[in-house]
Amino acid sequence: MLILNIKLKEVLKKNGMTQMQLSEKSGVNQARISQLCSPKTKRKEVNLEMLEKIALALNIKDISELMQFEEVN
Repeated sequence: MLILNIKLKEVLKKNGMTQMQLSEKSGVNQARISQLCSPKTKRKEVNLEMLEKIALALNIKDISELMQFEEVN
C-alpha cells in the first residue's frame, strides 16, 4: 500500500524556519501546518491550494521536496 508522506517538518528544519514563520509567510493557519508536520496525524485530505501556498513560501519548485509516496506493508 502507498501513503503520501508529507516532509514539511524536515523542510522547515533544513530552511531554519519555524511553523509560525511559515504560517505568517504563507497565510496558512499554524495549526494546519502543525498537523502536516506531525507523523501521527492521518491525512485523508490534502488541500492543493494550501500546499501551493506553502511551496511558494518555501521557494519549492519540485513538489517531491515537500512530499513523496512511501510504501507501507
